[in-house]
Amino acid sequence: MEIEHTFGKGSKKPSDVNAPKRALSAYFLFANKMRPQVMKKHEGASMAIVGKEIAVLWKKASSSEKFPFEKKASADKRTYASKMEKYQKTANYRKHQMRMLAWKIHETKKAFRKDENAPKRSLSAYMIYSASVRKQIVKENPDMESSEVMKEQSVMWKALGDKDRQKWVDKSAAEKKKYETKLARYMKTADYQKFVEERDAYKAEMKDKRNKLMGIKKRARTPTKVKSAPKSPSKKKAKRSARRSRTPKSSKSRSVSRRRRSAKSPKSPKRRSRQRRAEKRKAAKRRSRTPKASKSRSKSRSKSRYKSRRSSTSRSRSAKRRSTSRSKSRRKSTSRRSKKKASE
Repeated sequence: MEIEHTFGKGSKKPSDVNAPKRALSAYFLFANKMRPQVMKKHEGASMAIVGKEIAVLWKKASSSEKFPFEKKASADKRTYASKMEKYQKTANYRKHQMRMLAWKIHETKKAFRKDENAPKRSLSAYMIYSASVRKQIVKENPDMESSEVMKEQSVMWKALGDKDRQKWVDKSAAEKKKYETKLARYMKTADYQKFVEERDAYKAEMKDKRNKLMGIKKRARTPTKVKSAPKSPSKKKAKRSARRSRTPKSSKSRSVSRRRRSAKSPKSPKRRSRQRRAEKRKAAKRRSRTPKASKSRSKSRSKSRYKSRRSSTSRSRSAKRRSTSRSKSRRKSTSRRSKKKASE
């Protein structure tokens, strides 16, 4: 996009200076050889006549005469292809390709041609005044250049007072009204409609080209489904029975199991949140009913419960450890007895 901004209105196609030169064809090699002879024959003749004469000579030439030129052309073509293959791996080639892409995108942004049948736009007050004064300035100063004449016109316009300038402003306003009425009439004609269609088609074509060059893909719109008429109940029943006949018997048990699972499945998060809110409200009401002194009692009770739970868990752990140690000692004693009996 940065490269594309460098191109102006009259920008030409960029040429690659670093690229190897293309190989000449057999005809052009023949023409380069025969041109000086033809130019001697036809002295003072234009290049078009010389070119026609060379073309006639090429057609008359036999295959044996054409063969050396064709051989040289094929050899030159091979050398050009090898050079071009090497050049395509360089950074200069990549830069040129980017420049060419930018130029192609710039070409798609060119404006459509002007409407030839449309009425001409009205001139501004300054333009009407400058057209009336121009002849006088040129008569007085015949050696003046066009740029200097324009400068003189602007100086004279600035020197005018408000009353003198108002005359030209009124003229431009009257011309503008005439132009608007003409334009309104023209916009109702078939010529204008034809021009609009051509312009819209050109813009759509240029947009498609630009999107292709920039790699923008067009999104495919999903077609809107047309609502069909409601089906009769008899047809619906027939369809249901057909579906049931297709499905195996085991599907019934599956459907039953799915229903049971759905029944066992937990409630939705909305219901849970409602239940929690209700429980919180009930708890708040209970707290408000109980006196303040009860808070300390509840704390002491919760502490005593926590201690009792802790002591019970520690007791159970110690009992487990004892039982494991006893079982280990029993296993050892049994293993010793078995060894003694085996030795005896």
